[in-house]
Amino acid sequence: MKDFDALKNIWQGQGELPKINHDDVLRQVSKTKKSFSNKLLLEVIAMGIAIAIFVLIWLITPFRMWTTHLAMIILILCCLYYLFIQIRDYMRINDSSLLLSQPDDYIDYLKKYKQSRYRLNTHKYTVYTMFLGVAFLLYYIEIAFLASFWITALGVSATAIWFLVCYFFIMRRYMRKEEAKLEEMIDNLVRLKKQFE
Repeated sequence: MKDFDALKNIWQGQGELPKINHDDVLRQVSKTKKSFSNKLLLEVIAMGIAIAIFVLIWLITPFRMWTTHLAMIILILCCLYYLFIQIRDYMRINDSSLLLSQPDDYIDYLKKYKQSRYRLNTHKYTVYTMFLGVAFLLYYIEIAFLASFWITALGVSATAIWFLVCYFFIMRRYMRKEEAKLEEMIDNLVRLKKQFE
């Protein structure tokens, strides 16, 4: 019972969370949203450039095997899929109409958006990576006929290592940063909402 009273006194001794200025919160949410949307826009531009380079390589390089043409098709389709997803998410996160008119809906919207980005960065990214891996393997079939065994083995090994580094390190860090930004926006809006209740 003594422990319960001590715990009760600690809780009563805690002050309320300091009141926050709604202008500051909205400014911070807008800043985080702008940072996030700028990152998505940069990814869209980079992927657009990558697609243009892959198409150019495909058009000017005289590939001899059908597997290489199939590899280029898979690679370009994967990039187009990624480009489409990033454009869609850029437009979704850039939409501020719910922020000012219906804050509760905007909080729910951000939570759903966060879940959809999590699915994209986990399940869909795994499938995307597998298709890219297949495209590179098909490409290395032609390289195996044109180059020595050691150069082909070195290329396959370097590609496999790069895929593993991207999948286990770079993507995990990317996900943590992205989730932290979205969570910060949600937390700030929830705190502001509770303050007005």
